[in-house]
Amino acid sequence: HNLGSQVPNETLVSRLIQLGADAVLVSQVVTQKNVHLPNLTRLIELLEAEGIRDRVVAVCGGPRISHELALELGYDAGFGAGTLPSQVASFLAREVAKRHRQYRGGR
Repeated sequence: HNLGSQVPNETLVSRLIQLGADAVLVSQVVTQKNVHLPNLTRLIELLEAEGIRDRVVAVCGGPRISHELALELGYDAGFGAGTLPSQVASFLAREVAKRHRQYRGGR
């Protein structure tokens, strides 16, 4: 499901729960005074507060997002400029399968 642009974190988490989603992917534009950093951190905090962080694969991306920054903010991965869609898809396929085995008894 694509929820569109400028979706509040609370709405994202609510829809994740309603849908039983396996992953959340956030594209973040760099903002003045780095406002995007607390916004990204807040999403992870909300996932933790709802008790679903461990089972949901959290990915962020954008022109100034690095994998290292994403990990520092609590995400499972970060993809920046030059990333191919197939790289993101491969990561998601591996991580979702891993989480299914861990949390849902999948194979």
